Amino acid sequence: IDTVKSLLEELAFPQKSITDMTAICVLALSDTKTRENLIKGKNCLADGARITDILRFAENDLGKSYAENTRETIRKHSLKYLVDNGMVLVNADDPNRPTNSGLTNYTLSDKFEKLLTAFQKDSMEFSQLKGEFINIELSNRRAELNSLKRQDIQVSIPGTGATLTLSPGEHNVIEKFIVEELFKLEYKNPHLVYIGDTKDKNKFNEPELCTHIKLTIDDHAKLPDVVGFDADTNTVIVYEAVASSGPVDTLRKKELINLFKDCPFNIKFHTVFLTSKLYQRYSSVIAEGTVVYIIESKQKISYETY
Repeated sequence: IDTVKSLLEELAFPQKSITDMTAICVLALSDTKTRENLIKGKNCLADGARITDILRFAENDLGKSYAENTRETIRKHSLKYLVDNGMVLVNADDPNRPTNSGLTNYTLSDKFEKLLTAFQKDSMEFSQLKGEFINIELSNRRAELNSLKRQDIQVSIPGTGATLTLSPGEHNVIEKFIVEELFKLEYKNPHLVYIGDTKDKNKFNEPELCTHIKLTIDDHAKLPDVVGFDADTNTVIVYEAVASSGPVDTLRKKELINLFKDCPFNIKFHTVFLTSKLYQRYSSVIAEGTVVYIIESKQKISYETY
């Protein structure tokens, strides 16, 4: 299971779907052991397996039990992504078969089967084959983020030419991208008002701008991670960087509104995650009227009612 997950990581497979269940699907579909109770005409799982067959393989061969009612979850969160990425074929024996048929089955694509074998045995062949499946942009992005975590983080302060040094770690990597990337994404004239550091809560603040937006820097206040101000639109932009906890949920939004109760300007609240996997953990608690960014995949998600 870990080997397959490592392969998917290297291919920059969607992070939220790099799970034990996805790996089990791949292992089941690569299994050539002769078995009974398969679709008529199939001798082994590699010939074509239903989700029921995959669940039986997980329990009997790997000692991992999953309830039958997890079939739809497996289809949506594991097999769908494997199919979308060209790693798995659905109904290769009859492409016109309805997907809700009891005979719907899955097989590894020939190219992915070769890649899986090469990953375990031949690094040179693997390097030649992986280009067919790898998401180059996402892979490079992950490599960049991983390298930044291990060193002091340099943040360019917009409009000043000055550079700020933050301590290493995921939280401060997120802050770097907030200031250098997200600030400029929607605002033409953004200024950094305040930024914290995991080792220094009040790492940087601009006193004149703090006064302008009526933000009091207090060691006892629960300040957000990053505060900016766009001079063109007179908008205060507030960000929480989430490396492990602390999204803008309903309670946190109320706290922030209270913190900025004297601010005369429009305020926008944002939660920023490094990966979609961490975002999934908190996706159901994000406050309405706020925005989420995922740095790794460059995604923006607006929590707006209609």
